[in-house]
Amino acid sequence: MKMVLALYSLLIAVLLVRAEVKTWPLLGPDWRFAKLAKPAQGATVTYDLSPRTDRSAQSTYRSDAQRSGRTESSLPRFKDLSLLWKIPNLNNGIHRASKSSPAVDPEGFYIADDTGFVRAYNWQGELRWQFYSGVSSRGFHSTPLTDQDSLYIGDYAGFLYSLNKSSGQIRWITKTGVTVGSSPLLHAGVLYVGVELADPDGYLLAIEARSGRWIWTSPLLGNHPHSSPSLSQDGQLLLMGSNTGAMAAYDLHTGKNLWSFATNDDIKCSALINKDRAYFTSWDGFLYAVDNHTGKMIWKTVLDGSAMSCPSLNKSGDILIITGFAKNFAIRTANGTPLWDSAIVGRDLRAQASPLIISYSSQEVAITLCENRSLCVQDVQSGTVLQKVKMQSDFSGSPVYWDGKLLLSTSGEDGLLVLSQ
Repeated sequence: MKMVLALYSLLIAVLLVRAEVKTWPLLGPDWRFAKLAKPAQGATVTYDLSPRTDRSAQSTYRSDAQRSGRTESSLPRFKDLSLLWKIPNLNNGIHRASKSSPAVDPEGFYIADDTGFVRAYNWQGELRWQFYSGVSSRGFHSTPLTDQDSLYIGDYAGFLYSLNKSSGQIRWITKTGVTVGSSPLLHAGVLYVGVELADPDGYLLAIEARSGRWIWTSPLLGNHPHSSPSLSQDGQLLLMGSNTGAMAAYDLHTGKNLWSFATNDDIKCSALINKDRAYFTSWDGFLYAVDNHTGKMIWKTVLDGSAMSCPSLNKSGDILIITGFAKNFAIRTANGTPLWDSAIVGRDLRAQASPLIISYSSQEVAITLCENRSLCVQDVQSGTVLQKVKMQSDFSGSPVYWDGKLLLSTSGEDGLLVLSQ
């Protein structure tokens, strides 16, 4: 009986292969799933376009277009944080990729999660609206960007959305690829975002923020871009890393690849750009400083293992705060030498969270993951822990600070934490 079943199965397999071979010549080239030579442009569907022709970012992932990871406070010094609100029903942890970070602006705060929701709250903690993208089982990991009247975000089904910031209604939508995990950047009315394709592959997309009109696409990267694009301070270059292990520079106006710097493993973080330098980590375990106009290495510093955290820069530009595999480091920008380091207690998995520097008028602190499931406030100069906030959940996004409030999206029962000074 087993022999008969085996022979029958073999016969069916032979017939299926024969049918496939005979059918293959009948299929057009588009049906053969040939690898793309360049990105294919998607159509944009428009609904309720904004009347504004001028727009600038009000909330951007990692603080600004240079991804500095720093914000300023009007307070003279750090004051202890206390819990103001918890927003539940956030992130079910279905995918290990880093979670979306909150976006903040004068109207309130916005959070996307891996269940497919984008929610808007006012500064009293009241829900204003919510938008649901049911097309992706992994929801959102991109961090929203807001301008004067719109919100922009990509989902894990490859759709890029513009939403009315007051109502949550769709302004426009376009299909860009398989996944958008990268967080958008806005400059002079144009959005820039990394797009993932199958194979794996990907590209950098420039798209008009108001209308969703595609402007240009970069050459194909050769692997996924989990990194988000960063803008040089002279406004001429975009830098973006990818899973090829390369940090690449692109012409802002054409998308032409200008240079590429190779590391020995995936680059997940966004480059931090300050003056003529770009700083970034790699899974190869190093923090790099390169000239952002030539791509030549200035220095590299070994961390404690593969790193995917993004660096943050203090106000004077002489200290970087970076999270490695299971340690936090303060690194001198002049030559890459460590100022201090401290272990993330109880951590046996690679940390995904990126630090945030808050500059008070007479003190600077770094908000870090310094103990498993604990948010810590560390003095930038000494590394001294000034406060530790115990949590029930892990976090992989970046903390965000606004007007005396610290916001943190977690991957567990804590949901979104809003702390106040």
